[in-house]
Amino acid sequence: MDEDDEILPDFEAEIDDDGSRVWVTAVLERTAVVEPAPGEPKVLLNRHRLLVDPQQLRVRHLASKEAARRGREAARQLRLQEHNPAA
Repeated sequence: MDEDDEILPDFEAEIDDDGSRVWVTAVLERTAVVEPAPGEPKVLLNRHRLLVDPQQLRVRHLASKEAARRGREAARQLRLQEHNPAA
C-alpha cells in the first residue's frame, strides 16, 4: 500500500491494549471510527491501536476518486451549457 491508496471501511479489528473486537466504520488519515458493538456509540481511535487481518482490508487507489471528481465536474459543465446556451 502506498500514499495514493485509501483503506475502505467495514472490517473487524482488535484493539491492541485490551484485545476487544470492534467494527471499523471509517478510516481517516491517523484515526479510525469504530463501533465497539452493534448499536453502541461509535468512538474515534488512533489507527496504530488497531490490529487487523490484512486479508480483510480493501484498498482503493485515490486516482479513482480524482477521476470521479473530474466526471462530476464535466457533467456539471454540460448541465450548465444546456441551461445557458451560448447565443
